[in-house]
Amino acid sequence: MDTRKVSLASFSHFVCDVNTGALPAILPYFVSTYGFSYSAVSGLMLANSSIGSCIQPFFGLLSDRSPSVWYMPLGILIAGLCMASLSLFSSYLPIFLAVGLSGVGTSLFHPTAMRFTASYAGERQGTATSIFSIGGNIGFLLAPLLAVLLIEHLGFAGIAIFAPIALCMSLLVWFETRNARFAGRPSAEKRGEGALPKNNWPAFFRLTGALIGRSVLMVCLRVFLPLYWIDHFSRTPQEAALLLTIFGLSGIIGNIAGGMLGDRFGYTRVIQGSYGVIVPFLFFFPFVENYLLAYCLVALIGFFLYASFSPVVVVGQRYLAKNAGLAAGVTLGLSISIGGVFAPLLGFLADSFGLLAAFHTLTAIAAVSFLSTVFLVPHPAAEKCPWEVLHATSYSFSCHCLWRPWRFLFFHKIRADCWSGRFGRGGDGHCLPQAARFF
Repeated sequence: MDTRKVSLASFSHFVCDVNTGALPAILPYFVSTYGFSYSAVSGLMLANSSIGSCIQPFFGLLSDRSPSVWYMPLGILIAGLCMASLSLFSSYLPIFLAVGLSGVGTSLFHPTAMRFTASYAGERQGTATSIFSIGGNIGFLLAPLLAVLLIEHLGFAGIAIFAPIALCMSLLVWFETRNARFAGRPSAEKRGEGALPKNNWPAFFRLTGALIGRSVLMVCLRVFLPLYWIDHFSRTPQEAALLLTIFGLSGIIGNIAGGMLGDRFGYTRVIQGSYGVIVPFLFFFPFVENYLLAYCLVALIGFFLYASFSPVVVVGQRYLAKNAGLAAGVTLGLSISIGGVFAPLLGFLADSFGLLAAFHTLTAIAAVSFLSTVFLVPHPAAEKCPWEVLHATSYSFSCHCLWRPWRFLFFHKIRADCWSGRFGRGGDGHCLPQAARFF
């Protein structure tokens, strides 16, 4: 993995997503200063997230057909300049257009940046994807604080600082990537491996279904967790904000862990495991009466919810090997916008039947999403055999080690031998039968 290039992509992701993350903190000032209605500011959020996210797959397809690193600095520049232009307008229409164009800029950035990251990830695709996505996560976390500080101290004119930040970052990205041609990931033909495998569209559609479920969980939990915290536990809004911070920080940790575990044990299995663990946590959350225990549950939910992020992106690009940019556009964009569309429907359900009904519905969505992951097709290049050896060892321990306990001591030797190829073609997930014979 080229650490310099991947770190650059992560930092540029941070700067790009600061623009999107700052908007929710700016919206209340539009209400208090310009007298916009709640539906009007909701329309601004929809313009920024949904329009940009829906366009993102098309930019991903453009990245596949004519790959160019120019899309990265151009996307950052458009996003930053349009967000900074909010300091110049006071009427709704130009603000709406500026916010929408800012979302288009972020959509132009993401598919190419993700493909650029994959080009220099080497064999550590999951870890590199985690590093890249962490930049965006931190940008979303810090952007509201930055926006509030700027507006409180400088007024709306303070938002203009997003322009020089975007300009400097776009110039840095252009300078560092001007000679890059996605050369860090040579084509299959050049490696002598023949043509790229065919796109597996049925598997990709199943993955997208699971992505939509995760998107609904992410968006709706951010909306309803603070409301539930105040309504059910009678806590203050400040404590509810702390809850969201814990949720976001645990998500960042889960993102890192998910990428590393995917590299080690296989991306598909990490996806299935993280989706499966969320279901019981969400099921028991509404029944918890101790708010400290509820804090812990929220942290665990955030951890496992984000743990699948990087493996999903990697597996999506493996399923669509010939359209990696399109896969990145869908996994990073379209699936996220669906969650924003579903949130008002769940809000109507909460108004009619209470917040508990909303959380029970989220549990059902998590269960259906998990079932979607069960039918995912493991990609041979994405799976590692130590997980298979772990299953073989566990099976042998339960069947044989009760009366032959010394054999369990050879577990680490088996893993090492399987990884090196002693049991067949090590590292491709086909060593289970041979490893089992050792016992």
